[in-house]
Amino acid sequence: MQNTNLLEENTKLKKEIQILQSKMARVKIWMEKEVKAQTHKIAKNKASKLTSSVKEDFLAENFEEVIASRINDYFGDLLLLNAPKGTIEGITSAEINFFNMMKNPTIDGFAVISAYHKVLDLFIESFITNNFRKFAKKKWQTILRVNDPLEKSLNLIVNSKYIMSVGRLYGILKMIKEEQKLYDYGKCFKEYLEKYSQLQEILLNDEFFEKFTKLNKSEVLSSKRHSGTISKKDTTEARKILIWDFRDKNSMIYKILEWQSVLY
Repeated sequence: MQNTNLLEENTKLKKEIQILQSKMARVKIWMEKEVKAQTHKIAKNKASKLTSSVKEDFLAENFEEVIASRINDYFGDLLLLNAPKGTIEGITSAEINFFNMMKNPTIDGFAVISAYHKVLDLFIESFITNNFRKFAKKKWQTILRVNDPLEKSLNLIVNSKYIMSVGRLYGILKMIKEEQKLYDYGKCFKEYLEKYSQLQEILLNDEFFEKFTKLNKSEVLSSKRHSGTISKKDTTEARKILIWDFRDKNSMIYKILEWQSVLY
């Protein structure tokens, strides 16, 4: 009797698993279609703002479909659905601008870098700064005690909801990695990373940090961007670091999205 009951329970469980797997498969198909449709819509809208000659090339090569497929295949639906609002639009805009730059010899990479810069800003605010503010306040780290540029910056980030720039993030990570002297807010940020060890592992990983260092040294997100012009060579090299032409999944943007998807 007991064996019969176990067999029935086992059969019932197998059926429930099959039903669940079937539902998950349908959801996955829906997610893939949803993400691709969203990317396609954004690409079409952005393409309408291109110059006539480039727009014709864009549509002739069906590049809006190429971009949608590229982004979806590279990241997968789960990573993109968990990404901050504006991520798909930012990456799509960057790629359309990159297409435009490569087709038009008179256009530089300013628009490409600006779009990718916005994506990085989104990531920093959503995945790093937002939780750091909460952490600092829980630790009662809300008072500026030292006349130091980093301390002033972190004080404004915690108390006035300023964003943490890409350059500032790189600077504090470099100080932590090199074990430089930190004051109250800096120590608090280091403690925050120690608590969120998976985030710390990504940001301070040697390979990731090497890419971050190259990006920082290129100055495409700082002085060159502020000058209003960025060469095609600088743009191509920065894009390789950030997205790796949608081939290598060790790019900065992929690694950050992959981390937050696992965490949440």
